[in-house]
Amino acid sequence: MGAWGAPLAAGAFWAGLLAWDGRPGALQTWPAWAWLAVGVAILAASWVAAPGTRRGDPLGRAGLTRGDPAAVVAVSAAATDGRRGPLAALALLIVGVFMCGVGWGGIAQARRETSLLGRLAPRSVTVVGTLREDPVSSAVGWHALVDVTRVAWRGGAASVRETVWVDGDGDRPAAVRADQLELRGGLQIPDEPDFADALHRRGLAVVLRVAEVSRLGPAPNPFVHLTQVVRAFVGSTIQRIFPPPEDGLLLGLVLGDASRLDPVTTRAFQSTGLSHLLVVSGENVVMVLAPVLAFAGAVGLGRIPRFSLGMGTVLLFVVLTGAEPSVLRAGVMATIALTGVLLGRPRAAGVVLAIAVLFLLVLDPWLVYAIGFQLSVAATAGMVALASPLADRMQRFLPRPVALAAGTTTAAQIGVTPLLLFHFHEVPGVTILANLAAFPAVSPALLLGIAASVLGLVWLPLGKLVSLLALVPMRYLRFVASLLAKAPVAWITTGGGPSVLVVGAAVFVVVAWWLRSGRRLPRPAMVFVVAALPLVVWSTAIGSGPPPNITARFLDIGQGDATLIQSPSGATVLIDAGPDQDLVAQKLEALGIKRLDAIIATHAHVDHIAGMPMVLARFPVGVYYDPACHHHTEVMFPLEQALAVAGVPVRSARLGETITVGDLAFHVLGPDRCWQGSHSDPNNDSVVLLLDAAGTTLLMTGCAEREAQQVMLDAGLVPDIDVLRVPHHGGDTSLPAFIDALDPEIAVISVGQPNPYGHPNANALAELDGVGAQIWRTDQHGTITITFTGQGPVVASER
Repeated sequence: MGAWGAPLAAGAFWAGLLAWDGRPGALQTWPAWAWLAVGVAILAASWVAAPGTRRGDPLGRAGLTRGDPAAVVAVSAAATDGRRGPLAALALLIVGVFMCGVGWGGIAQARRETSLLGRLAPRSVTVVGTLREDPVSSAVGWHALVDVTRVAWRGGAASVRETVWVDGDGDRPAAVRADQLELRGGLQIPDEPDFADALHRRGLAVVLRVAEVSRLGPAPNPFVHLTQVVRAFVGSTIQRIFPPPEDGLLLGLVLGDASRLDPVTTRAFQSTGLSHLLVVSGENVVMVLAPVLAFAGAVGLGRIPRFSLGMGTVLLFVVLTGAEPSVLRAGVMATIALTGVLLGRPRAAGVVLAIAVLFLLVLDPWLVYAIGFQLSVAATAGMVALASPLADRMQRFLPRPVALAAGTTTAAQIGVTPLLLFHFHEVPGVTILANLAAFPAVSPALLLGIAASVLGLVWLPLGKLVSLLALVPMRYLRFVASLLAKAPVAWITTGGGPSVLVVGAAVFVVVAWWLRSGRRLPRPAMVFVVAALPLVVWSTAIGSGPPPNITARFLDIGQGDATLIQSPSGATVLIDAGPDQDLVAQKLEALGIKRLDAIIATHAHVDHIAGMPMVLARFPVGVYYDPACHHHTEVMFPLEQALAVAGVPVRSARLGETITVGDLAFHVLGPDRCWQGSHSDPNNDSVVLLLDAAGTTLLMTGCAEREAQQVMLDAGLVPDIDVLRVPHHGGDTSLPAFIDALDPEIAVISVGQPNPYGHPNANALAELDGVGAQIWRTDQHGTITITFTGQGPVVASER
């Protein structure tokens, strides 16, 4: 079956794991063991159908004894069975492995569905277990994964082998991965659909809401405990000899510890497609293993000592970094490759990758849903299939080292792009350029950083001296990311969906076939590409240019607010940026926005400003406005930091001012003060803006509530308007007199479902209906676009 058997088998098993939930109705009654039994039977038929002879020396066929010379084999080999066909055997192999994958996925699902912890919910329990990862702080407390070994409840106790999602309030516990913990709390079945689905795709059945945590001690396994000690010493040394933010960058590269990553650096790396450099990944295994094996060869170690040293290095690095999915994949591949070399039977990279994937999916079927594992496999597959042919073609006009780097980077990007578009709906247009620019600095940054840390353990001054060398490539990486983050290069964006994967896979196969075939692009195809490229660029430029009329887009970003206003002269203003850190920036990229003349934060609530730091990281911004009433709260800190780094002027928007941006003039109707003691001071601090242009009036109210609305009514500041962005997402916090005075023709409610506030409120909807307003909601209509035509506002929506 040649080199295709193992990759096709790995792909079939992967597809089988995914297919369990999509079984046809007639086959849903089949138990998991039946799928496995049928799969094994088909695999046996595949073995029987495989061409070749089974006679001869089995040890010789396995490569464990020295075989006869090739000339002897050529004249003495038995004839193969002509009735056996390789295609039939390969087809049976794929079907059999697929059936086994379906059955294995069913067994994993059954284990989750019959979980003892799931059956115990919603009882209070005490569990003993091992931290799988370091506890992570969140906006409302902390969370972690714990591998539970024992559970006790009123009236019973049992030993188990289950993993549970743990979360608690307050500060995260003083514990690290692999520590033994005792936790007391209540088991809960998650009721939020998206969160429940995310847990299910990790094989988790319940959440443990923790009331009390006790650390019982370090890892009981001596080797794992040793890695804990090494990890702690290396981590503390890195923080002692490297300044921020380089210490956080190196902690991520060496130990997979993202706790000290600088948010500004993180956003810059994400905006350039370099985020894989922020945490430990599969390529780090290669960068660490290569110099170790080179040293072993230089000192003349034999095959077995080299194998032992290499295996020890891989095992230590995998455990030290917490066995992240991509590191696991690379570690298993390295183990297979080292074993092949030891036995004198090295395997092709594609076969090694396939065997590693099969092994890991059998070990943990839930890896099939892990995005990090998917991207790691896709990037490696891209490099295996495309790196060499790409480098060969690039050598025609580039030096060999540059061509190899460019070919490897481009191949990996081709491999991961369909998955990035499927999961995240966007890929930076500068990602290949950024990765090429970063390529020569990644290995020196990692290896010099490790060397400085190890030497710092021995003698701190020596470690600090070497750290000065390590800072050069690390700061170069930060420079590349910050320089290219705001490059005026279009992003590739999609709406996601399975079609992205199908088209992406088809493109990958076609590109791989064409490159590996050595064929040149046919002349008609070249003429078509050259002719079509200007048309594509022209149509993209027209689509991303200023609109013919003033438009206000109320973006569908969930439970929050984000509004983009553009004018024919090119003025572009963003008001609020929603609750998600990335979503508004993604939507702006999809709209072809290249710069923002002004951004306005109506008030300091997360659902209005969480996305602004990423917007500032990706787009040049002219000026920033807010009500200057946030008093430097914790919510505002990331935004203030991003504004300082971007060097954007900060101004306050107060009653009576007019904010002029090109041909757009926003009249500020509030706030008249920084509120204290009201129902919600931040909401009443909202900047209220009136835009009067092209015969249409639009009032942006933020989340101003009854107290602020009454002030505007008493001051005679409430005009009759055409379009109202309804206050507070349609909450029951508006005065009927305020809505009556506005008398809007169109009411837009920016809201997401489900939300814990009951927005929009029935009373608010009734008040709007009472004044005859057309009600448009982002949760029902998607992004809502209102065009100021001169003859009145025209509304369009996504759905």
